[in-house]
Amino acid sequence: MGSLTGGISGVGGGAGAPAVLCAANQLACDGNRAATCNAEGTGYLAGGIQCSTTQTCLNGACENHMCTPSSVFCQGQEQKTCAANGLNLTSKTCDVNATCTANTGSDACVCKPGYSGTGLSCAATLCGINQYVQANACVACGAGSTNAAGDNATGGNTSCDATLCGVNQYVQGNACVACGAGTFNETGDNATGANTSCDAGPPSCQGLAANCGAGESCCTSPTVTGGTFNRSNDASYPATVSSFRLDKYEVTVGRFRNFVTAVVGGWTPAAGSGKHTHLNGGAGLANSAGGGNEPGWDTAWNGNLPTVKATWDGSSYLGCSATYQTWTASSGANEAKPINCVNWYQSAAFCIWDGGFLPSEAEWNYAAAGGNQQRQYPWSSPASSMTIDCSYANYYGGAGGTNYCVTPGTGSTSVVGSVSPKGNGLYGQADLGGNVWEWNLDWYSAYAATCNNCANQTAASNRVVRGGSFGVDASELLSSGRGGSTPVNRNGGLGLRCARTP
Repeated sequence: MGSLTGGISGVGGGAGAPAVLCAANQLACDGNRAATCNAEGTGYLAGGIQCSTTQTCLNGACENHMCTPSSVFCQGQEQKTCAANGLNLTSKTCDVNATCTANTGSDACVCKPGYSGTGLSCAATLCGINQYVQANACVACGAGSTNAAGDNATGGNTSCDATLCGVNQYVQGNACVACGAGTFNETGDNATGANTSCDAGPPSCQGLAANCGAGESCCTSPTVTGGTFNRSNDASYPATVSSFRLDKYEVTVGRFRNFVTAVVGGWTPAAGSGKHTHLNGGAGLANSAGGGNEPGWDTAWNGNLPTVKATWDGSSYLGCSATYQTWTASSGANEAKPINCVNWYQSAAFCIWDGGFLPSEAEWNYAAAGGNQQRQYPWSSPASSMTIDCSYANYYGGAGGTNYCVTPGTGSTSVVGSVSPKGNGLYGQADLGGNVWEWNLDWYSAYAATCNNCANQTAASNRVVRGGSFGVDASELLSSGRGGSTPVNRNGGLGLRCARTP
């Protein structure tokens, strides 16, 4: 009985029967081999075809791959995903703000810089103030650069803007900060965002508050872009002037006080100093009246620079007029008024000490005329305008009745830049008309027929003064006007302004 039971136990696929692997006698896949199933369906017959690495066995046949199994790749903006067997694809379209990038793994759609999301749905990355988009994240702007909130609202802002600060400001972090006393910056100095400090100002402004014009350094010195124009608006006298800087303000009492301290302390100009060394290989301006070039300082003039403070304070020097002088023996209410009662030699020496030089007549005239605009007054716009009143300049004839713009009945100088910006010239200089006459480098004589970076350096009786003063009529404030004075002269209407290398 036991043997019968044992003989029947395997019949009908009972426990212990071989497993069915394939359909009997049909084509089948043995792994990646195309084979034929045996008659029992329990295995595969020998032979068949081993599929290559670029094929997959499917239903007993080697089928060529249509794509790399399990890969993700791009066709244009379509993300294609290959099945594990390499025989079929699924497709998704990348977002318009994404890029389809091959060989990126499971997701070929990558949001563009400035956008974030899945790649199939990208949103703009919005960053805050002084941040920018780097890849898909917000990153802080570096020092010297900035961004306003919302600058990158479109997702396209992948860098920060250079921080542009104004006159007498510098970049600190991402902000503009005012220069300290005695230092300065010109507008646009930090146009690249790299200017993170202020320049040491000329010695005349060291220790002084920024109290000229609208609270800026009295040593601000805008560039005058060179060109060709007609001297005194007369086509008979053309002149060419190279670019230079001309101080925005007339030299103040406060600045001149620092100079007097230096002279009393023993400073004198070096022989030959004070030339336009940026011209003609260092030789300076050409002499329009006889060849050669400007000679610079003559040490024989040192006698105009007393080494005793009381001498400077006296009536033979800066105390030349009890009514009109701006100088006081010690600091007072006039520190921001133009220094007056200075002669030509002291003016030339001041500019040398301060790192500059007296402007040539052609340079001064070019700045006042607005270059080839040929302005009637320094502020004239259009150039032919003859408009003038006390809001443009401090002069005699502007207030009616008593006529003076300042202190009716007597007249006086006004704080430098009081008429700024309305009375400024094309290049930014204030008080080019009125307040005080300004010494020029040249000796006064008839114009030479032509002038290319020239100055009259042949001795005559008078040195050139330009610009008029608080005590003259409007006609003497015209940019074409010129005057002359003996170089030793000093009075309440004579002051100065310095020029500098470009």
